[in-house]
Amino acid sequence: MSLKTANIRRGYGPAPPISLWTCLTQLSLLLFLLLLIPSPNPIHTLFVPPTQVTIQHSSFDFISNTAIGATHEYDDADPWNNPRAVAAAKQLMQASLIYQNQQIMGWGADDPEPLPQVYNWQNLDARVQLMRSTQAKMILTLCCASGWMRPPGYQDDWRYLETAPAPSHVQDFAQLAQLIALRYPDVKYFQVWNELKGMWSTSSGATPGIGNLNRWDYERYTTLYNAVYDAIKRVRPDAQLGGPYVVMDSDGNSFAMSDPGPGYEWGTLDQRPLDVITYWLQHKHGADFIAIDGTSSNRDGVWLTDEFAAAQKFVDVYHWIRKQPDGGATLPIWWAEWYAGSPANAEKNLQYYNALMASDEIYTLNSGATVLLIWKPQGDANGYSYPEGIWNDTRIARGGQATNYFATSKAFKDFFGPGTGLYKTTASTRDVTIIASPLKMMLVNHLATPQIVVVNGSNFTLNPYEMLVTDTR
Repeated sequence: MSLKTANIRRGYGPAPPISLWTCLTQLSLLLFLLLLIPSPNPIHTLFVPPTQVTIQHSSFDFISNTAIGATHEYDDADPWNNPRAVAAAKQLMQASLIYQNQQIMGWGADDPEPLPQVYNWQNLDARVQLMRSTQAKMILTLCCASGWMRPPGYQDDWRYLETAPAPSHVQDFAQLAQLIALRYPDVKYFQVWNELKGMWSTSSGATPGIGNLNRWDYERYTTLYNAVYDAIKRVRPDAQLGGPYVVMDSDGNSFAMSDPGPGYEWGTLDQRPLDVITYWLQHKHGADFIAIDGTSSNRDGVWLTDEFAAAQKFVDVYHWIRKQPDGGATLPIWWAEWYAGSPANAEKNLQYYNALMASDEIYTLNSGATVLLIWKPQGDANGYSYPEGIWNDTRIARGGQATNYFATSKAFKDFFGPGTGLYKTTASTRDVTIIASPLKMMLVNHLATPQIVVVNGSNFTLNPYEMLVTDTR
């Protein structure tokens, strides 16, 4: 039975003609109702006007000073993993990284001095050889301390790994650092300690009289730093040392902070890490660079901007340091650990993470930073790390494969590395990040939907969260 016959039998009769005005009215109502439907990006769901980008080719706006690197972790391209995967991973790290970093104890290395003057170099030798074989500019982070160097009660090597040397063993740790510098003469860069581990005002062995001050023990750190600096410079004047490797914490809700510092659009810096930098700069015996650590997200999980705009934190921290005396204005600034943060409810998606890391690295490069080290370049079986690695797990047969982020890191090395002239760019929206050199440009789509970007009159259609490297227009 046809629908028309059924309608007639029910007494509806033939349908009256529909006027053009009625069609337009119903279409308008439908579009209005669709606009009311919630979506992750409601403004962009239906209509995304092209983003207009202008590249000014008349002169360079900036000369890049930034090199991308990575810090090796416990799981890495080690020789006991799948041989084919390890070989592939080594090719990827050589192609995409300028710097590589390894801790001297922990995170893939055993205790180098398990007993006084008894040495075990096997793991550290292997990691240095990994960096050496992949043509890296090599860094060793002088952390952590052997168990016997720590205060009583904290001498289990691994249970209390993040405990600082006891004041009575500072010179022992400095002597170990000196031996390491001599053992690896082709390692040029050394970061002293890591995140002020074990150096809070209430930590065992803390500076007397600061137990109630609720702050970092920057006096203790600077004492350790100076001992290590002096010991290494005596035998390796060519070595480059830096500190204080402090975490640049921030919160979105400044009213809940015990020690709020400067406030910005994205959040408020914790004053206590800033005090570490100020004290260390004033009292250091010398330094070749300033090392800091941080993420674009706020510690309390409060987001005052979207996650792409929050990368301005890397820029603002850099400029705060540049206003400090005693070397703050001139010493190279390194991000010893660098993390692109995202909201807790964000989708776990490798394309999204790659876009976020690429965009955040453009911000960091534009600030003037010298070194940016991601943490743990080997991802899991899918490539997830912090948040994304360069290759996937080499312990599996199909490991050592490039992630989305590999192409991003390689592009920064090949086309936007130190000494590259960069043009001034402007964009009509905040939905895209761009960097342009005479040879190549990188466009990063912030949206979960496609968008059209018009660069000096040339149209590019970017897929959701796409990072595109193409010839400069």
